[in-house]
Amino acid sequence: MPFDVGGVTLTSPGTTLSVNDAAAVNWMQVNASGILTRPQTPHMRGQIQGQAGTYNAGGTPLLVTADVQVGNCWNNATGLFTCPVAGYYLMCMCSIVGPAGSGYIDERKNNSGLFFTHWSHGSNWHFVSLGGIILANANDYLSWHVSSQSPANAGVHGNGNHSMYSISLLA
Repeated sequence: MPFDVGGVTLTSPGTTLSVNDAAAVNWMQVNASGILTRPQTPHMRGQIQGQAGTYNAGGTPLLVTADVQVGNCWNNATGLFTCPVAGYYLMCMCSIVGPAGSGYIDERKNNSGLFFTHWSHGSNWHFVSLGGIILANANDYLSWHVSSQSPANAGVHGNGNHSMYSISLLA
């Protein structure tokens, strides 16, 4: 039987406890096995698209095109994820990089580097990945950058299906 607590509706149909808003949008559920789901948790997933060859954004944030976005926190035009609430965010990426040479891919908060990975290889393309859990405040912004690349045109593959980038609020 549902009951309202200050505009939030709690229901327990059968063996699932649900928390919904006044419009019946599900905020979270706990099922009979104790598994918590939060379908409204802010997150994004995307890839680099429409950039020729290698792409490094000239030191500015990489412009990832989101194909999944919950919460409208990711901005395709700026390459920034604005944290809607304080919490821990999981930030991950994987991509191929090239051409032969070296460089870094950074995960940044408010344009300050937090985590990075490095590549240095003699072949044309090389696979790199990076992940980190970041403590952020509301309105902090997260982004990916290519830096210190050699040659200057080195970077990530610039056209779809060769990368994955994601950010999600964990807790």
